[in-house]
Amino acid sequence: MDERSTTIARSAPEYEAARQRAVWNDLKPDRYPDVIVQARSEADVLQAVRDARERGLRVKARSGGHSWTASGLRDDGVLVDLSQLKDITFDADTGMATVQPGVYGGELNQVLEAEGRFFPSGHCPTVGLGGFLLQGGLGWSSRVYGPACASVEAIDVVTADGRLVHAGADENPDILWAARGAGPGFFGIVTRFYLRTYPSPSVRRVSIYVYPIDVLDEVLRWTLENAPSVAPELELLVVATNPRTPALTTDLGEPAEGPTALQLIGSATADDEARAHELLQALETCPVLDRALVREVAIPATMDMLYANVGAIEPPGYRWAADNMWTDADPDVLVPAVREMFLSVPTPVSHILWYPWTSPPLPDAAMSLTGKLYLAAYAGWSDAADDARGIAWVTENMRRLEPLAKGISLSDENLARRKAPWGSAEAEARLEELRAVHDPDGRFHGFLTA
Repeated sequence: MDERSTTIARSAPEYEAARQRAVWNDLKPDRYPDVIVQARSEADVLQAVRDARERGLRVKARSGGHSWTASGLRDDGVLVDLSQLKDITFDADTGMATVQPGVYGGELNQVLEAEGRFFPSGHCPTVGLGGFLLQGGLGWSSRVYGPACASVEAIDVVTADGRLVHAGADENPDILWAARGAGPGFFGIVTRFYLRTYPSPSVRRVSIYVYPIDVLDEVLRWTLENAPSVAPELELLVVATNPRTPALTTDLGEPAEGPTALQLIGSATADDEARAHELLQALETCPVLDRALVREVAIPATMDMLYANVGAIEPPGYRWAADNMWTDADPDVLVPAVREMFLSVPTPVSHILWYPWTSPPLPDAAMSLTGKLYLAAYAGWSDAADDARGIAWVTENMRRLEPLAKGISLSDENLARRKAPWGSAEAEARLEELRAVHDPDGRFHGFLTA
C-alpha cells in the first residue's frame, strides 16, 4: 500500500477530478487552489505546511468535505485533503479514544461498540470528525454529554510555523480552546483528536410520528413549551419535509412523494426497556396526536439504523444550500414567524430542522453560543438552473428571521452568503487575538465570508 502523499498541481490532468471530490455537495464552487495535497500520514501534513511557507502560499484543510459552503476549498494556495487519515485507537483502561480527522462518526462508534463505549458523533454518516469536532459538534446524545467538542481532551496540531504540537489542559491550552468550536476559523491543522468516550446505552428506542402541515402551529408550539421538561436522554426534533418511510431501515431509497409534512422524531437511550418507553411517552402528549398520519412507537434501533435514516434525509447527488440560527424567541412570536418558511419547502428533498436544545454548560471553548432552539433550513435540488432559487430560500428566510436570532452554529454555516455571529463577542475577539499570536502571517485561511 502506497503511504506517500499525492501532490496535484492545478495544471495536472487529474486536478479537476480531485477538486470535485473535495466537495461532498454537487453544488461545486468556482474556487481553485494552486495545489491539492492528498495526505496519507501526519508527516505529509507537516511537509505540506512547510512547503507552503517556503512558497508563500496560504493553506486550508478538509476532512470529510461536508461543509455546505465548501469552506475548505479556496482560491490559490494549498488544499490539504485529510480524508485518508483514518486511524482509530482505544484505551480500555482510560476509556479514551484517538481519531484522525478523516474518520466518520459511524466508523468510530463501530469500533467503540465492541468495547461497550459510545461517542456523541454527528447525526449525518458522511461527516468527517475533523470538521465536526472543530465546529463544536451537535450530535447523538449531545443533550446528555453536551456538544462533542466538550469531550475533546487534547489534540495534535500542525501550526503555521510547520511544527507538530500537542494541545491539552496543561500544554498549549489556548490552542485547545480554539479547536473546541472555531470551526473553519481555526488557525492550524488538527491531525489527531483525543476523545473521552462514554458507556453505550443498553437500550435505544425511536418513535416516529408524521403530522399534516395544517397542525404546524400546534406541533411546533408544543415542542418548544415541553422541551425544557423532557429528560436529556430523549432527543426530540421535528423535520419538515415530505412524508418518508417511517420504519428504521438501512436502505430508505429516494424520498417518498407527498406534500410537506412534519416528522416528529424521538430517540431515547436508557439502561432498560421500561425507562426507554417511559421517556418516549412524552411524545404521546402532543395535543394533536389524533391527527398523526403515522405513529410508530418505541422502534428498536441501532446506531447503524440511525445513521442510515439521517443519510436518507440528506442524500448525495444533489446541489445543496443550508443556513441556520439559534433562538430564544417566545413561541407566540417565533411560530407565526416561521410559518412562511415551513409552507414553502421548495423541493421533495429540501427540509427544515426544528431542534429544541438543552445541554450541560459549555466547556471553556470557542463554542460559546447556543439557544433554546436550533432552527436550520436545507434546500436540495438537481438542476443548476434552480441554484438561485434554492440558495435564496434558505438565505432569505434566515435573513428575514434575524431579529429573532442569537447567532448561528458553524455546523450549518452560511457565512459566505450571510454574515452572523457564531460565538459570543468575547469568544470571537479572543479567537482573532490568538490567531495573531499563532498565525501572524495569515498562513491558514480563516472563515469563508462574503
